Amino acid sequence: MDSITQATLGAAVGHAVLGEKMGNRAILVGAIAGTIPDLDVLSRLFIDHSIYGLVYHRGITHSIAFTLVASPIFAWLSLLYYKKGLHQNKAVQQGLAVFWILLYGTLLVGIGVGAYLAQNAILWGLTLLLALGGILLVQTLHQSITQCQLKTYDPSWKRWTLMYVLAFGTHWLIDTCTSYGTQIFEPFSSARITFSNISIVDPLYTVPMIIGLIGAMFAKKYTTERRWNTAGLVLSTAYMALTFGIKAEVNKVVENNLAEQGVVYEEYITYPSIFNAILWQTTIKTADAYYYGTYSLLDARPNIKFIRLPRNPELLEVYKDHKYIEILKWFANGYYNLVENEDGSLTFNNLRFGLLGVPNHMDVPIEDRYIFRFSIVEKDGEIDVQEDRDVDRIKFGEMATALVERIKGNDP
Repeated sequence: MDSITQATLGAAVGHAVLGEKMGNRAILVGAIAGTIPDLDVLSRLFIDHSIYGLVYHRGITHSIAFTLVASPIFAWLSLLYYKKGLHQNKAVQQGLAVFWILLYGTLLVGIGVGAYLAQNAILWGLTLLLALGGILLVQTLHQSITQCQLKTYDPSWKRWTLMYVLAFGTHWLIDTCTSYGTQIFEPFSSARITFSNISIVDPLYTVPMIIGLIGAMFAKKYTTERRWNTAGLVLSTAYMALTFGIKAEVNKVVENNLAEQGVVYEEYITYPSIFNAILWQTTIKTADAYYYGTYSLLDARPNIKFIRLPRNPELLEVYKDHKYIEILKWFANGYYNLVENEDGSLTFNNLRFGLLGVPNHMDVPIEDRYIFRFSIVEKDGEIDVQEDRDVDRIKFGEMATALVERIKGNDP
C-alpha cells in the first residue's frame, strides 16, 4: 500500500509493542520500522535498466524470510543505539529531526500538489491529515531534542524483535491485499501474491489508525493511549476484513453477468478502484480477447457493461524470449495485450490495474486509457522497453469527477 499507510501501521504496531516503555517515541520508531521494507526502491539507483525496478520492488525486503532474518538484527542494532546513549546525544537528535522533517515535508508537498492537480476532495483531506500529523511529528521531535538527556529506555531484545517482526510482517501482509502483487516467498519463489481486495490508497483503512495515534499522543495516561491506539487498529482491521466480503459479493455479480451475457471465459480478476471499496473493476480473460467492466455497490441494478479489449499475442512472438519482455509478462501475470503503433513500435498494456477513469464522452481512444503501459522499440537490432509516462492524455479534474460519479452508481 502507499507509504503513508505503511508508516501509520508501523507506528500503531510500534506503540502497541513498545508504548509502555517508550511512550510517544514508540510511534516514531514504529513508523520507521514500517517504512524499512519500501527502501527497496533505492535499488533503482544501482540497476542498469528501469525495467528491473519491477522485479526488485516488493521483492526480498517484502518476504517472510526477510522478516524472520532481519528482525532480530534490527532489534540488536536498536538495542545497541540506546545502550550507547545515542538517543541522549542532542546533536544526533537534531540531525535526525532535520532528516524526518525534510522527508515528511516532501511527502506532504507531493500529496498537496496531487490534490491541487486532481482537485480531489479525498486528496485534500489526506493533505490536511498529513499537515496535522506534521504538527505532532514536530512536537515529538522537539521533545526528543529538549528532553533527550533525561530519557531512558529499556525494552528488551525480545520486545524489539517482536516489534520488527510485526512491523515488517504487517507491511507485506497488507501489500498482498492490493493488486500490485508481493513476492513474499523470495528468495525461494518469485511468485507475486495478491488478493486484490483493497486499493493501494484507501483512506477508510488508514484514517482510523491516524486518529487512534493522535488520540494516543495527546492522552495523559498509558492505559488511555493504549485504548486509542487499539481502537484505531481494530477499526482498520475490521474494514480490511470487510473488503474481503465485498470482493466475494462482487465476484458473484461478475460471474452472473458473464453467464447472462454468454461470455465463455478462462479466468477473471476483480479489484477496487482508487480511494474506495465501493467501485470495483474486473478484467476477464477469454480465448481470443479480454473484457473489462466496472461495478459499483451503489448501481441501481447489478449489470456490468463489458468493453472488449484485443489480445494480439502474435505481435510479441518475435520478442517472446527477450529478458525485458519476460519481465513484463511475469509482472502482468497473464493479463496483458499488445497495440501496434503507426511508427511500428509496440505498446505493452498491463491489464491488472484496469483503465483510466476517463468519462465515456471524452475523445480518448481505448488504447490511451491503460494505466500501466510500456513501449517496446527496436533500434539498431536491440530491443528496449520503457514505461510510457505520457500524462498529457489525463485530465485529472475530469477523471476525478468521473470516478466520483461512477462510485455513486452513475455513468459519467
